[in-house]
Amino acid sequence: GKFLDSIACVYRDLNRLEEALAMHKKAHRIYRRTVGPESTEVGAVLLNMASVLGIQGKYDEALAMLEDAHRIVRGTLGDEHDEMALVLYSMAMCKERSGDPAAAIGLVSQALAIYRKRGISQGTVQK
Repeated sequence: GKFLDSIACVYRDLNRLEEALAMHKKAHRIYRRTVGPESTEVGAVLLNMASVLGIQGKYDEALAMLEDAHRIVRGTLGDEHDEMALVLYSMAMCKERSGDPAAAIGLVSQALAIYRKRGISQGTVQK
């Protein structure tokens, strides 16, 4: 699953979005069977698939996947993990791009609060 998900991310970066989505879906199926449907790996793949859908302008589909990822990350890593902040930020971008800036601001604020609690600033941990 990890190998397929990594290849999918490269396809996404090359703007080969249909191929990226196909690879993410394969990785998703593998992870669901091998590590379980509520695993952190499944949550990460859902986040990656949502990224592709967002690039394609399919914000409702992306948001549905992000809501699943949010539930999984909450259950496996908790509300204050940096992966949760990433999910919240991605949800905010979908909300903003689909015309709901108020919801986007709330989600970005939640993500920022997580980073501040964890001492993370611009991708680095504060010591």
